[in-house]
Amino acid sequence: MEGSDIAIGWVDSKGESVFQDRYSVAQEMPRLDESQDWHLLFAEEKDGVTVLQYTRKLDTGDCHRDNVITEDTMRVIWAYSDVDPVSPNKIAYHRGLRGVKSIVMLSSAEAQPRPFPDDAIFWNFLNPNVTILPQRKFYWCQHFRVPVTNKKYHVIQYSAVLTPRNEPYVHHMGLYACPKVLSRYSLEGHDCSEDRTREGNECLHVMTVWTIGSGPTVFPEHVGIPMGTDDDPLYVMMETHYDNYDLRSDLVDQSGIQMVLTPTLRKYDGGLLRTGELGMTILVPPHAAMFPVIGVCHADCTSEVLRSHPEGVRVFSAVPHAHLMARTMTTRHIRDGVELENIMRDDHYDFNLQEVRMLKEERVVLPGDDIIVECGYNSLDRTNISVGGRASTEEMCQSYLFYYPRLNWSYCESSLSVPHMLMVFPEALSRMRDPNLEWMQPFKEANWTDTMTEQLATVSRMGERIIRCGTTVEEAPYSVQWQPRLFPMVTKPLQSKTKHCSIQP
Repeated sequence: MEGSDIAIGWVDSKGESVFQDRYSVAQEMPRLDESQDWHLLFAEEKDGVTVLQYTRKLDTGDCHRDNVITEDTMRVIWAYSDVDPVSPNKIAYHRGLRGVKSIVMLSSAEAQPRPFPDDAIFWNFLNPNVTILPQRKFYWCQHFRVPVTNKKYHVIQYSAVLTPRNEPYVHHMGLYACPKVLSRYSLEGHDCSEDRTREGNECLHVMTVWTIGSGPTVFPEHVGIPMGTDDDPLYVMMETHYDNYDLRSDLVDQSGIQMVLTPTLRKYDGGLLRTGELGMTILVPPHAAMFPVIGVCHADCTSEVLRSHPEGVRVFSAVPHAHLMARTMTTRHIRDGVELENIMRDDHYDFNLQEVRMLKEERVVLPGDDIIVECGYNSLDRTNISVGGRASTEEMCQSYLFYYPRLNWSYCESSLSVPHMLMVFPEALSRMRDPNLEWMQPFKEANWTDTMTEQLATVSRMGERIIRCGTTVEEAPYSVQWQPRLFPMVTKPLQSKTKHCSIQP
């Protein structure tokens, strides 16, 4: 809990409340803050339950002992004791009565649920009596046939449907569109805790995600996500992560995701654009505190796709997606070399909290704009190199952008040029020519030094990219597909905001 900003309070035996602003510098009793910035509004103890309501400024000016509350993922720790402290200066250790939860305290914009229209219909994609195994991380993958319809609908909301009393065990769910390359998928679900690369690996395109504690995804009143057209999926796959924290063996689940649709079409069709690193050349060396992986939606792609749409497209929400080592994620926006405000930024990314983030203001992407997705990875606990892939022990670096109007455009991403990777490890070239070896095997077997790690980080930041620009409906409709391009030149980077500390240590 080092570095934590802590509020401690209770109601004593006389019915009087005690409330303190403290901070932590080590695994010890939190220290009393000289600047008391947490303020108690209400305190009550009744029938063995204590309720405290308190407030604090988002930025107190105490840069050294208080954490600024931002739109990033915030990790909230909690602890309690069954007995009151002996005195305000002698607070007993909680002895395991504690926990932690990641939440976004300040979402970019609140998507408030609205009354459903009279003609709304509901499609439920629910797990079919899945037995939750007694383990902390249990994943279940289930395919569904999308209901057959002879007309176009707009999805106006996604929400979770949770089996009663299973709410604490359903950690997160993701719904993915499957390509039409295969005519049908098996509707038999399977345990995908260790390997999602069997059937279902093709279903890569995120439709929505839900995480424990989050609400519904509500689309703006002028935008709906089309379903029922020739461009829309026939099959979807839902991945459910269960956290069976008390290892129960009697849990059976029917939770899932509900689509709310209407035949009354809104003004715009919404689309979903996958940006970032394709994944095939992600390499994260071991023992790195913050290693960069960067994907580019290149200006040549936006120029070609938006050639007949000079007004561009408008982005209204984003879904950051990376795996266990990711600590930071930023979706940058570049126009003519000038960096605009970030589309999305999270300096405390948590794999266990993935949700749709509505933007405060819609962002216009014009022809010739670059979108750069940057991920920072902590691999200090890894002893070997980590590569890109679907498994949670592998890595991804993607930002899904909801936009309108929908075009024949669903991905704009890149991978690092292999010749540039070989600049760091040239001796791998001869081994890569061995047909019996996986092409990344020489990198996996290398003895990674600090120098090699820094060289690869430099290549990752500025190296040549191979561009992927297209749609899931057609394989390669745009001429820049698989073409090499230099990393975008940013002549005027976005200036970082400076902290102003009004309270000195």
